[in-house]
This record gives sequence, structure tokens and C-alpha cells, in this order.
Amino acid sequence: MNELLLLNYKLLSFSIFGNVLKDPAISSLMGLFSSCTESLSESLVYAGKFLKLIYESEYRGDFSKYLNDLIKHDENVFTKNIARDVILNENIINAAKNELKVLNELFLLDMDKIKEILRAQFAHGEQIINLLGNFDKSEKCIDFTDLCDYLKENCYGVYAKYGAFFYKEGKINPVKYTDVITFEDLKDYKTQQNTLIMNTRALMEGRAANNILLYGDRGCGKSSSVKAVYNEFKNQGLKIVQILKQDLSALDKLLEKLAKIPLKFIVFIDDLSFNEEDENLSVVKSALEGAISKRSENIIIYATTNRRNIVKETFSSREGNEVHLSDTIDENASLSDRFGITLTFLAPNKDKYIEIARKIAKDKDIIINNDFDIKAERFALLKASRSPRVAQQFVKQYNV
Repeated sequence: MNELLLLNYKLLSFSIFGNVLKDPAISSLMGLFSSCTESLSESLVYAGKFLKLIYESEYRGDFSKYLNDLIKHDENVFTKNIARDVILNENIINAAKNELKVLNELFLLDMDKIKEILRAQFAHGEQIINLLGNFDKSEKCIDFTDLCDYLKENCYGVYAKYGAFFYKEGKINPVKYTDVITFEDLKDYKTQQNTLIMNTRALMEGRAANNILLYGDRGCGKSSSVKAVYNEFKNQGLKIVQILKQDLSALDKLLEKLAKIPLKFIVFIDDLSFNEEDENLSVVKSALEGAISKRSENIIIYATTNRRNIVKETFSSREGNEVHLSDTIDENASLSDRFGITLTFLAPNKDKYIEIARKIAKDKDIIINNDFDIKAERFALLKASRSPRVAQQFVKQYNV
């Protein structure tokens, strides 16, 4: 039995890092191993697919970095419990150690060795085998101790690799490229921003923190403030998960899942609003306050809305024929009351709007001419709105 086939059998016996084997590149490599004694054409197809995936990965052909990434960010019984600092059964620890040794054999392998074995097996295909490409190896396999240290410091799976996520159809998906906005980019509303910072710091330090509703006019920096506070604390391990309105029915499931992960999370709901008969209303109320389960201390909810009471009311609902009409109105208004803190972002007046526009222009090293204020106000009138967003849009086109 040649080395490749033997290595393939060892990999197939995995009980801990089995998810690593499901990766398309590793799966193709194992396909190459299993076919290396039977079919040259099949082996070459697998080899080509493997190299293509490695070349096109974020590591651009460095297989050692690719494999290390898979191992460090695998989600399994070992990585989860080490990250949570849970004492594991000795059998699980030994299995993880043994499988890491097998994975190290992949690190020691290179394309020259694979070609050598293929040439010995298929002497008639030597010229074709020589056409196969190669891959780089700049790192050694992560050992057991280093892996444990990494998991304890960074957590496991996608939560160790990424900081921002969105929740869709029951799945937490990573966001690879996030908005890098900071509070320095946001002008005015410093009181609101400082409250957001202090509350988030309390979460990070394990102190009591409130869910926050950011209410106010459009374009005044509500969503940007949430993204900025995430950027403020992300290097300290803070994560953010955005859930869209259409997925709010699963908010309780999301919170339950995040509660089991040893990290701090902001759950972000943008543009929160409901119709009176919306079934998701009760789900969100329960998540904020009222569920029988204890609220997790590693999660806070930050939501933005343009409506103070969040629930859209109609005149007919206020003039309805219910006996206890006031109870219904109070019930609809109670959602906003369940947030511990409400931060208000109101549109600035003319002078404040121009001041914001001037600050933005100064940050961008734009020369402010005598006509700046007049043009800024004219732009706001055309937009029928004065807000930091409008000021930002004006500065972008000023002197263009």
C-alpha cells in the first residue's frame, strides 16, 4: 500500500475533525489519494481540482495556511468545549491529538512527493504527471497546545475568524467585509454616542448592560452609531449579528444559540417597525423582557427605528369597538418601553446642519469657499431634509 492510500484511510477514520475532510479542496485531495492506484485520469482530475481550489483561495496557493485555517476554525466537540473551558473526556482529547498528528502528515506532503508516487504507479503517464502544478508551504501544522491556546483566546469556528454576521433562514452567516466607520466620522450626537459606548463597555466588562432603542429622523446616524460602537470594541472580542425584519420570528432561536457561545454579542435590528397584527411583535417583546428563560449576559440588542412607538397605529385602531381600547393602545406602545435605554436622534436645525457639513469637509481636506453655506442649504432644500447624511452627500459633490 502506497503512502497516499494509507494516509487516506487514516483520514477516513476521523471522529473529531471530520468537518475538515468535507472542505472541497481536502475532499479533492482525498479523491486523489483513493484513486492513485486505479485510474490515472481520475487522479489527474482530482489533482487539478485540488490545486485550482488552493490557488483561488484567500491564501493564493499556500496549502499550509489553507489547512491551518481549516483546523483552527473547525467547529466540533473538541474545539467547542476547549473554547468554553470545559473539562473534556480523556478519550476525546486523545482522539484530537491523534487526528492532529495525521493532519500533520498532510503538511509534510508536497506535490513533488505526490507526483513521485503517481509516476511509480502509472509509468506510462510520466509526461502528463509532470505537467501538474505545485503548492506553497510557509507554515508548520498547528500543534495541540497552540490550538488549545488559540481556541481559548479566540473561540471556535466562524466566530473565531470573523467579527460580523447576519442571521438568515436559521443560519448565522459571516460578513467578510464590514463598514469601517468610527465615531470620529460621525458629527454631533456625542451624548447619544457616549451612552452607547458606556453601555457596550459594561457588556464587555461583564457588568449589567441595557438593550437600546435608537430612535429618530432618517439620516441622523442611528445605524452608523451601532456599526461604530462595534468597530470601537471589535478588537476586544465583540461580535455583531444583524437579523433582518423578515427573520424576527426566529429571534428567540438566535438568542438561544448565541447564549451558548463564550463571546459578547450585539444583536442588531435595523429599522424596527411592526403593523398591529404582526406576529413577530410578541417574539421581540418576549426577547426583550417577558420570556420565562433567564436573559443571557453575553448579549445586548440594539435596534433602530424611525417610529417612537415602533408599532404602526391607524385612526381606526384608536376608534375601534374594543371595550378596553386603552389596554390595546398601551400594549402596542409597550415594545419601546421594554428597551432599557432610548437614544433620540433628531434632525439638526439649519445652523447645526451647516456646522456638520463644515466638519465633514474639513476631515476631507476640502477647501471651504464663501459659497459653501449657501450651497449646503440649497442642497438640503432640494433634498427636503437636513441631516448628517444629507451633509455627507453635499460634501461629496461640492466643487465637483
